[in-house]
Amino acid sequence: MKNIDDLLNPYYIRDSLPIESKLLVPVIQVYENVDSTSNVLMEKNCIYPNGHTCFAEKQLNGRGMLEKSWLTTESNVCFSVAWNYEKPLEIPHMLNYFVAIKLVDELTQRGFSGIKTKWPNDIIYEGAKLGGILIDAVHRKDSKLYLVVGVGVNLKTSEADKSKIDQKISDLISTSSDPLADRNKIASFLLHAVIQSLSEFKEYDFRKISEDWNNMDYNLNKLKTIMVKNKKIKTTLKGINELGQLCCFHDDKINLYNINEVRIIKDEFLRN
Repeated sequence: MKNIDDLLNPYYIRDSLPIESKLLVPVIQVYENVDSTSNVLMEKNCIYPNGHTCFAEKQLNGRGMLEKSWLTTESNVCFSVAWNYEKPLEIPHMLNYFVAIKLVDELTQRGFSGIKTKWPNDIIYEGAKLGGILIDAVHRKDSKLYLVVGVGVNLKTSEADKSKIDQKISDLISTSSDPLADRNKIASFLLHAVIQSLSEFKEYDFRKISEDWNNMDYNLNKLKTIMVKNKKIKTTLKGINELGQLCCFHDDKINLYNINEVRIIKDEFLRN
């Protein structure tokens, strides 16, 4: 894979965007090192315009769900995008799913095969984490909603880096025998996927989002252990519904959980 270590170029990234996204991205910043690209756009009292984007060659303190750290090496892509909505979202975490769907669709169209989503915010290849999404929100005094969508995707991860992480991880090199090589082009089409998800979300049908998620859900119909109110429960995951709730089959029925009520804590394949 050639050119994977090319430095990110904000002008090249923006010029490579399809016109419908280029018109929605006024500024792209690239930092050599930051604690977190999302932190840059979440600075106190700062409200950036729609599409303002921040990339970093390396994040020193990237974050995931539950404040878990996100390791970013120089060969990967991490960025955050600012966006404003006129009013709060009806079901905020549906946006998280929608961004993941758009990213997987875009990667698949670009020749990276076998990529799936994993509840609640991961992108997966063969059971290993390929990337993740984190959305920060600020409810403004004028009732508008300010969002920062952070995305991290592994392009190339060394064995040394893998040894620093307490979970199985993958990278884009592993997903195709001949993937798109140019790091800036990869950054551009990932940004395109996020911009399109943010611009289309308000008009998108939640039932369609749930259907799309379930079609690419790595955990669908798998037996898992979940944690609900400090209680461990063996369950079969059945995807999400149009309200964004996790659907779990146990006790001879489908049980529904909001995103803040449940956590998946153990992987087990469903045995026939």
